[in-house]
Amino acid sequence: MGCGYTIMTTRILKKLGGVACLAMAFAAYIPSAHAQNNYTNAGTSVSNTFTLTYSVGGTTQPQIDNTGDPTSFTVDRLVDLTVSYQSNSDDDSVAPGAQDEEVVFLLRNDGNDNFAYSLTTVNEASGDDFDTSNLEIRYYIDDGDGSYEPGADDGSAQSYAAATDDLAPDAILWVEIIGDIPASQGDTETSDISLVADTLFPTAWLEEGSTGANAGTEVTADDGTNTVEGSAENVLNDGSGTSNEAANAGDYSDTATFTVSSPDLAADKTVQVIATNADGLFDCENDALVSANEYSIPGSCLEYTITVTNSGSADATISLLSDTLPDDLTFQGATFTGFTGGTPAQPVVGTDCDAGACVVSQTGGSVTAGNVATIEIRVEVN
Repeated sequence: MGCGYTIMTTRILKKLGGVACLAMAFAAYIPSAHAQNNYTNAGTSVSNTFTLTYSVGGTTQPQIDNTGDPTSFTVDRLVDLTVSYQSNSDDDSVAPGAQDEEVVFLLRNDGNDNFAYSLTTVNEASGDDFDTSNLEIRYYIDDGDGSYEPGADDGSAQSYAAATDDLAPDAILWVEIIGDIPASQGDTETSDISLVADTLFPTAWLEEGSTGANAGTEVTADDGTNTVEGSAENVLNDGSGTSNEAANAGDYSDTATFTVSSPDLAADKTVQVIATNADGLFDCENDALVSANEYSIPGSCLEYTITVTNSGSADATISLLSDTLPDDLTFQGATFTGFTGGTPAQPVVGTDCDAGACVVSQTGGSVTAGNVATIEIRVEVN
């Protein structure tokens, strides 16, 4: 921007000297959208001179200028920041009872000087179903590419205590909020967590050096009586992200949501007579149901069906599903459907089930969200 400055507020306009600069000053503004800011550092002294040459009656007169006393102003300190929940967080979908789940926020310094930040978590009181417990904060310093790369290009996590490291203009911190999910929460229930970042004095300004005893204290707006030259004054230009803070107060916030994704399992077992088989000619292992009105006599073929229904939004991993058949039966075969992976097991066809000899089982694998798995077991009555 002309007249030797980059960022201006209405308060800064009175710093300008000269009609030409004043005409341009009315177009000055504070940007609300982010770009690589390239802002002039707070505390920079901007000087400007002019020259006037003229003649009288064709005779050149001595030049008039202010080179010996330039018109100067100091660029004030723009306080602005962005806090934004990152939708690519790995763990915003969580299981009941899960521990050390995390959501990730971007924190960016949108001002024109170094700042540090205080970080606060808020378990929102309304609009969700539960509070996440044992919340803690850690952060990574972005390597300059604007990509969340924890443990790689962004280095190791920094534990948060009372203030972050100093953050240069346009630089980014990746802030993780970590917490535990109560075991009692049901499928699709939510927990809203907000991150509030408040602007603090850094250990050192870019142009004006050490902040001394002020380091780590809250940055507040100056009194509005602008001094054209001298030290930079604080101009708060932040917006408001949630009801946890207000605009032009040096803080900003955003909200992330943990959503419980849980299987909702139901299982039952039924039995049906497939064939009375009074003549002993029915192939119990392979033949189809004869009718709905068959009888269970010695030699009859029956079918047990174990049905597992997952009506939740997450896959259910099977540890073990096992059925030990009664002593009064002979095993005739089993069919497993709807399981993803895992290992089915069954006795040899024709095994007498006396003394627990017939165990049908599914070890491992899963029943995916919204699906049904079954085990159909054929037996003959001894």
